[in-house]
Amino acid sequence: MSAPLINADAIVRAVMDAGPESIRVFVRRRMHCPGCVMSSFITVAEAAASYAIETEDLIHDQRTAVAAVAARDGS
Repeated sequence: MSAPLINADAIVRAVMDAGPESIRVFVRRRMHCPGCVMSSFITVAEAAASYAIETEDLIHDQRTAVAAVAARDGS
């Protein structure tokens, strides 16, 4: 998943499937999204709100993680 496709309206499961490195961001923030059955139904914004995390901060961290792997892999 390219970093711009990670946005507030993206489904959490789609973000994790397209960019597995994003799972570490959820874990680091102590979010249970990687193991949650609701991850297929909620957006990044909804997940952030349920953990009282600023949506833009979460999106920034997700995009940074994806970009770092892409840069390392030369994609």
